[in-house]
Amino acid sequence: MSKQLTLERVINIIWLSVALTFCWPLPANSSKIKTLGYKLLQIVSIISASLLLLPLLYSAYVHTNNVIIAFKCFCLGSVLIQFIIQTIICLINYDSIQYIVEEMMINVKEAKQYERAIFYKYIKKYYTFYGSSMVCMYLTATTFSAGPMFLPNSFPSEAEYSFRVDYTPVRVILYMHQLILSYQCAAHMCISLFGALLFWYTSAKFECLAIELQKITNVRMLVVCLNKQIRLRRYAEEIIKNFRFIIIYAIAISTFALTLCALIMLMNVSVIVKLQFIISCVTVLTEIYVYAWSANHMMDLSTYVSQSAYELRWFDLTLEMQKDLLIVLAYQKPVVFSVPCILPELSLRYYCSYLSNAFSIITAARVLLGKNSS
Repeated sequence: MSKQLTLERVINIIWLSVALTFCWPLPANSSKIKTLGYKLLQIVSIISASLLLLPLLYSAYVHTNNVIIAFKCFCLGSVLIQFIIQTIICLINYDSIQYIVEEMMINVKEAKQYERAIFYKYIKKYYTFYGSSMVCMYLTATTFSAGPMFLPNSFPSEAEYSFRVDYTPVRVILYMHQLILSYQCAAHMCISLFGALLFWYTSAKFECLAIELQKITNVRMLVVCLNKQIRLRRYAEEIIKNFRFIIIYAIAISTFALTLCALIMLMNVSVIVKLQFIISCVTVLTEIYVYAWSANHMMDLSTYVSQSAYELRWFDLTLEMQKDLLIVLAYQKPVVFSVPCILPELSLRYYCSYLSNAFSIITAARVLLGKNSS
C-alpha cells in the first residue's frame, strides 16, 4: 500500500461512501442556511424511503399467497426501515455527531509524527477488509438494481403501486426512484464503516496515550496523561451513545433478514433470486462484524493505557510516583459498548455467538420446511 493513503484520505473515502445518507454532518463553521438545507435533505430522504416502503407493505399484503414475493418485500422493507431510523437518529443527534467528527478532524490535523505512524499502522492493517466491505455493500445495491435485466420484473423491487405504471414516463421515474434508493440503502450499510472509523480512531488515540504514559518522569506529566485519558474515555462514550441504537437496530434487522434469506434459500426459486439473497446475507453479516471488531479493539485498548504503566521503570521513580502509579493500575475499567438487558457487550465473542444463533435459525428453518414438505 502506498504511504499516500493517509488518515485524511481514508476519512474522505468513508465520507464519500456515506454521502448519500446525509448522516455525515457538515463542518462546524458551516452557515445556518447551509445546515438547514442539509437537514432538509435528510427529511426529504426519509420521505423518499417511505414512498417505497408503503408500496412494499401493500405488495406483501396483496401477495400473501406468494411467500417468495412477500418475503422479498419484508426483507427490503426492513432495510428501508433501517434507512429511516438511522437518518432520524442522525438528525436528532446532529450536533453531537458533528462534535465527534470535528474533534477527530482537528486531532488528525494536529497529530504528531509518532501518532501518524500509529494511524498508518492501523490503515495498513485494515484497509483491505474495509475496502472490500464497502465494495460488497455497493455490489448488493448493483445486483438488486440489475434485477429487471434478468428477471421478468419492471422494477428492482416487488412493490405494488395504487396507480397505473404502464406509462413509460411513470415507469422511468419509478425505476430511477428505486435505483437511487437502492444505492442510498447501500450507503446506509456503510454507516457501519463510519462507526468503525470512529472506534478505530479512538483505539489509536488510546495507543498514542499509552506511549505518552511510558515517557512520564514526574507527577505533573502523570496528571496530564490522566486528564487526557479521562477526556478520551468521555469521547469514546459519546461515540457509543450516538451509535448505540443504530447498532442495536442493525442487529435486529440483520437477524430478521437472515431468517427470511434462510427460508428463501431453502425454497425452489431461481438462481438470480438466490444470488440476491446470498449477497444480502453476506452484507448484513459484514455490517455486524465491522461494528463488533472495531468495538472489541477499542475495549481492549481502553485498558491498555493503564496496563502500559507496567512497562515504566517504576523502581527508579519516587515513592510518591509509585503510589500514584498503583492508583492508575487499579483503575482498568474498559470502555464497553453495551445496552442493559439487550446487549452485554459488543465484541468478537458476541459476534461468534451471533453467528452460531444465525446458523441455528437456518437449521431450524430447514427442519421445519422438511417436515412440512413431507
